[in-house]
Amino acid sequence: MEELRNKLLDWAKQFETPDFIKDDPIFFPHKYSDKKDIEISAFLTSWIAFGNRKLIMQQAEILDNLMGNSPYDFIMNKVWEQYKENTNTFYRMFTYHDFFCICQRLYNIYQEWDDLEVFYEGYNNVIREIQTDFGGVKGIPKLERDSPCKRICLFLRWVVRKSPVDLGIWTIIHPTELYIPLDAHVAKMAHQLGITTRKTEDWKMVQQVTNYMKTIFPDDPCRGDFALFGYSINNK
Repeated sequence: MEELRNKLLDWAKQFETPDFIKDDPIFFPHKYSDKKDIEISAFLTSWIAFGNRKLIMQQAEILDNLMGNSPYDFIMNKVWEQYKENTNTFYRMFTYHDFFCICQRLYNIYQEWDDLEVFYEGYNNVIREIQTDFGGVKGIPKLERDSPCKRICLFLRWVVRKSPVDLGIWTIIHPTELYIPLDAHVAKMAHQLGITTRKTEDWKMVQQVTNYMKTIFPDDPCRGDFALFGYSINNK
């Protein structure tokens, strides 16, 4: 236990550095300084953050270019309306119409609220609320399924934690309330290290890995994400 604890502490310190940003999708929301631009970029970039990391970065750049100098202006000026019913591939199984759908939901929120954080303030379970508010949008896991909600957890990690990598623009959630964004790299390392015995990458595995990380990083369990993910991609 002590040996593993020391390894995880060392790996987190090694990989959670500003150098991590340039090869990670979080690079794109880091380009902005306005809160609304940051959270929209973070939400949409995390939505496509699955699959090969290099392909994610390529598509994230395409997405960023589509939104021009301001993701908020892109949403509020309804530039995305041109993609309605467009069935061409946007990214993997997503079409441009799927992109239209998620942008439309964001537009509806920003019409009524100052920003996403204000919209979700007061909710005890922001993950479930995002699933509800964006229900029916491809890529947003359904409430009734035991999904690991990896991309929602990733978005929340980005906007809640203030670290050398994460953006830390939200205060409605404390880092202790976050869950590990469970992808294949994290799950594989968690298995190899004996942190989880579950075979299915589901919400129960997310809870198991996160609870273990709370014993190592009690104030900030998502530091464990950098330990597992960083070590895995750098030691294939």
